[in-house]
Amino acid sequence: MRTWDVIVVGGGIIGISLAISLRKRGVSVLVLEKGEPGREASHAAAGMLADHGDEFPPALAPLARASARMYPEFVHELQDESGIKVDLRDAGTILLHDGIPESHGALPAPLYELEPVLDVPHRSASYLKERSVNPRLLFAAALKAAKHRQVDISSGADVTEILVENGKAFGVQTTKTTYHAKMVVNCAGAWAGQFTSAPVPTRPVKGQILSVIGGPALHHVVRAPEIYLVPRSDGPIVIGGTLEDAGYDKRVLPETIQRLLQLATRLVPSLAQAQIHEAWTGLRPATTDKLPILGKTSIVGYYAATGHFRDGILLAPVTAQVMTELILDNTCSHDLSAFSSERFSTNQTQNFLQAV
Repeated sequence: MRTWDVIVVGGGIIGISLAISLRKRGVSVLVLEKGEPGREASHAAAGMLADHGDEFPPALAPLARASARMYPEFVHELQDESGIKVDLRDAGTILLHDGIPESHGALPAPLYELEPVLDVPHRSASYLKERSVNPRLLFAAALKAAKHRQVDISSGADVTEILVENGKAFGVQTTKTTYHAKMVVNCAGAWAGQFTSAPVPTRPVKGQILSVIGGPALHHVVRAPEIYLVPRSDGPIVIGGTLEDAGYDKRVLPETIQRLLQLATRLVPSLAQAQIHEAWTGLRPATTDKLPILGKTSIVGYYAATGHFRDGILLAPVTAQVMTELILDNTCSHDLSAFSSERFSTNQTQNFLQAV
């Protein structure tokens, strides 16, 4: 029976990025995905690469900044290996405030010059030097690069259990067959908590998003407390996104989509002329403290890299780096103590998962 050095459960951007990183070190990797790779949170994301410390819990800010710095090289490698051009934009973000004094970077020019289509006369604004990326192109490049590096990928079957014997992981059971490996990494996102032998307390937080075409040209990401707008280089503008405790419900609700569009139109009135191109939902993997779960678990050979909530796209490069270091070198260039699964008590974990 064939075995692998590492099985990665979950074929989103976190799992695929980790698989590529591990393959660079020469280990054999199998990625298991219940559906089509990259079609869950990675497909649904808006792609804002926010790295300002105020946007994150203090424990997460260093990882976020490190990952943002890694992004140009991360994208360059994926483009080089895949031949797919990833839409990485660096025009920056305009942050709108509700009468709050500016606490971030000053605008490099008057707001009406930076974004003539914005109409926000009663709001202050500041500028953040941040990037954005098209997550779907990013994932397509990552998937092709993974295959180029001979990562084995199997999709279409649910992982039902992490196989454990004498306190050590030795593989996984799916609805179709059993796979064996020396180590297993749970990158299953919002589904990471569904393995009873080795629970990892994440749960889904639903987000509804839309994109419009035929509207005004927007040059920067625009973020306000109630809405965000993310332009793509090929024309669409992504508008989002809600935070809903709705379990695994992925329905798109027309009234929610219309409300998002109305909120966006208040900032950019000419969006009233745009057409809805697409509307979708994503299930973000959340934890009780809004921090990811990264590192070893109480089971030898079983690791977790999940719970990235709204920041999976941003944190993909640094997650791949630190998990590869931990798995292969038993050390890490970043302090991961705040992200240990052991921060949750057994009762907390069980109560959290039962509430899903």
